[in-house]
Amino acid sequence: MSITPIDILHIEFKPSFRGYNKSQVDEFVKSARLALEDALKDKNELQRKVDMLQEEVDQVKAIKAALTDALTVAQKSADEVRANAHKQAELILKEAEQARLQMNVDAQKEAEKHRADAELVQATRDRFETEFRNMLKAYLEWLDRCSSDQEQASEVA
Repeated sequence: MSITPIDILHIEFKPSFRGYNKSQVDEFVKSARLALEDALKDKNELQRKVDMLQEEVDQVKAIKAALTDALTVAQKSADEVRANAHKQAELILKEAEQARLQMNVDAQKEAEKHRADAELVQATRDRFETEFRNMLKAYLEWLDRCSSDQEQASEVA
């Protein structure tokens, strides 16, 4: 059973033949009551402070948990972004490699086309040169015949 200051204030001792000095007992009871009141006030104040501090601790724990969760989510997001960036970089590299290969194929086709065009131009030039030489030869032969016919005509005359 807990004793309160009011219990101390209302306590009555039975008188006895050789009992205690009433004024000393009353004074002690008053002092005990006041000390108990102070102790209870202190206890209540300390309990209020403990409750306040417990609320703060709970808030800090909640904030810590939220920050831990946020950090975990941020780390996970960063890992995902990093992984996606690597995948995109690999895809870009593959696409660039394919484009390079296609450009090489296109360049080889273009070079082959130019070689074929150059061969056609060379063949046309060679044919033109041969035909031109033959034509010049035919004119020279004609001129030779004309000149020899004129010489014969001047000899006859």
